[in-house]
Amino acid sequence: MTALRKLQHEFLGYLLDSSATGIVGNIESSPRRSAEQRMTLYADAYELRLKEALSTDYERLHGYLGDDLFETLMQQYIENYPSHHPSLRFFGRHMIDLVERLEPFSHLPEVAEITRIETAFGNSFDAADCQGVTLDQLAGLNPEAWTTMKLCFHEAVQRLPQRYNSFKIWCALSNEEMPPQKTAQETTWLVWRQDLVSRYRALSNAEAAALDVAFSGGTFADLCEALLDHFSEEETPRQAAGYLQQWISTQMVCGLSTCQKLG
Repeated sequence: MTALRKLQHEFLGYLLDSSATGIVGNIESSPRRSAEQRMTLYADAYELRLKEALSTDYERLHGYLGDDLFETLMQQYIENYPSHHPSLRFFGRHMIDLVERLEPFSHLPEVAEITRIETAFGNSFDAADCQGVTLDQLAGLNPEAWTTMKLCFHEAVQRLPQRYNSFKIWCALSNEEMPPQKTAQETTWLVWRQDLVSRYRALSNAEAAALDVAFSGGTFADLCEALLDHFSEEETPRQAAGYLQQWISTQMVCGLSTCQKLG
């Protein structure tokens, strides 16, 4: 290891653990601050930058918990999940794991659900671009291809099963309104990106079942079979086709049959 490389490692070690003071001896003191004080400024700035990233990614969660609880959460996160990626975009990816096991957050199930919502929107916004399937391409399929057809969804598309009214809480916080009290409300929500904007809506039980089949690699025939639990034999094909057209028109589908991305 070169001298410069060793110095860089010692500098990073101090930022991650201020008890690793080996670097201090290589820092010059100034008339105004000692070497240790100068290094403390770097360490404090580094921690503030990490907290800024968490506050940006989980703005509504911050609003729900309040400053003191969120500060506690951020401090615990930084201690439990040091940054190992050059991009801060990925720093907060373990937040769900932390709130599900750390008290008092683990006793507040809506906190985990709000965290999942914020994570889903971040992932949706950052998902790679994909050339979506068009309705003309769907119409051009041979009739016999429909039975075995499979769908490939844009990676921005995410389903969020929720046990409580956490989306209503999130919406109120987004609109700077007083959030409602937590209540039991089992709903599956859909998050996706359309025209470069992240969008969301609640799913009916039937559409949620259809998406479950499609996401798991089932064919269009499998999707129709699952819908028989919700519609009659006469209604099922029309409903299935309607869902498919809606998913395509809202830019959720990027491949048909072989699940190969188009374009």
